[in-house]
Amino acid sequence: MENPVENFKLFLLNNHLFSAVIVMVLVFFIVYIITPRVIGVAQKKNLINPIIGRSSHKREVPSLGGVSFFMVFLITIPLINLIHFDGFAGYSIIGAITILFMVGLKDDLVNSSARVKLYGQFLASAFIVFSSDFIITDYRGFLGIGEINPILSMAISFLFLVLFINSFNLIDGLDGLASMVGIVISSAYLVMFTLKEDYFFASLSLVTIATLASFLRFNLAKGKLKIFMGDCGSLIIGLMIGVMTLHFLTNQPLLPPRQLFLPENRMIFVFSVLFIPLLDTFRVILLRLIAGKSPMEADRNHLHHVLNDYLKSHIKTSLVLAGLNLIVLLVFFSVASIYSFPIVSLVMSITTIIILIVFHRISFSKKYNTFSYEEEEMYSTDNQKNSPAS
Repeated sequence: MENPVENFKLFLLNNHLFSAVIVMVLVFFIVYIITPRVIGVAQKKNLINPIIGRSSHKREVPSLGGVSFFMVFLITIPLINLIHFDGFAGYSIIGAITILFMVGLKDDLVNSSARVKLYGQFLASAFIVFSSDFIITDYRGFLGIGEINPILSMAISFLFLVLFINSFNLIDGLDGLASMVGIVISSAYLVMFTLKEDYFFASLSLVTIATLASFLRFNLAKGKLKIFMGDCGSLIIGLMIGVMTLHFLTNQPLLPPRQLFLPENRMIFVFSVLFIPLLDTFRVILLRLIAGKSPMEADRNHLHHVLNDYLKSHIKTSLVLAGLNLIVLLVFFSVASIYSFPIVSLVMSITTIIILIVFHRISFSKKYNTFSYEEEEMYSTDNQKNSPAS
């Protein structure tokens, strides 16, 4: 007698577009249904953080959007693993996001020290780095580096994951910003994994996109249904993007080789994909060091602070920064499809310098120095209370 479960699984394996539609609709509605209930519980139990000095918002709003994120990934990852079996990668990811969810939730409710959050991030990263699906053994000619010692590779992966988790957490400072940038990044990886026919990670990318797209409706709301993703949300999404990045770097190059996807361009592609979070982190740390401050000292020098003070709109600022991330990606694709590594790296370096100069000029413009915050509808998801390098 035929097994209907196996038949349905086989159907999904042979119909990737149909599978993608099911995943996207399922995730979108799970977030859409769960989030209002999370908001209701947070308001009823007064689980809301007070306004702090660096906040851009003027009203207390729940910061527990990550609860719905956690539930979505907890439900969908085993299902995706069942359909597109990919070893133990799914279980490693579930272990990691569970740790980050607990660390972030504690911080959203009662505040955690930077040290506790950092320990949690290293523990979560261990689940990923020690999994064979994420061990990078070959840098494929980037800066002349080929094969690399696995121990050194794991150490670099540890540092990268913790850095990026914090970087993504740091851009969660305005309505819609982290979600919009996350959608751009996850969409880029969705394309790459689909081209590689790596449907497990393509599905994870799709889940991340659908989660953030559905959450935007509540993050951009102006009434009682408004919510921030909080640390439990930004840490989880940061981890998911970090996981996609590491797995992308472990993949074999596309065959047959194409100019656009030359192995030595992989690291530049990753920088282009993660442009806004990484640029913001390195820029703000450099500014603090130049000013003689600790890299961990909080301030309002982030890209979104500078641009929001100029544009006076959270939505406009978020759209501009997400659009900028997309533009940098398009610049990479345009150049990498024609030229080799030296030209690609030169063009991307010049692009980065131009963007830094523009933000430098904005930060010292007359509008920036004379701007006073409007009292109306200025909310944000500023979850940088005690984050390392926040």
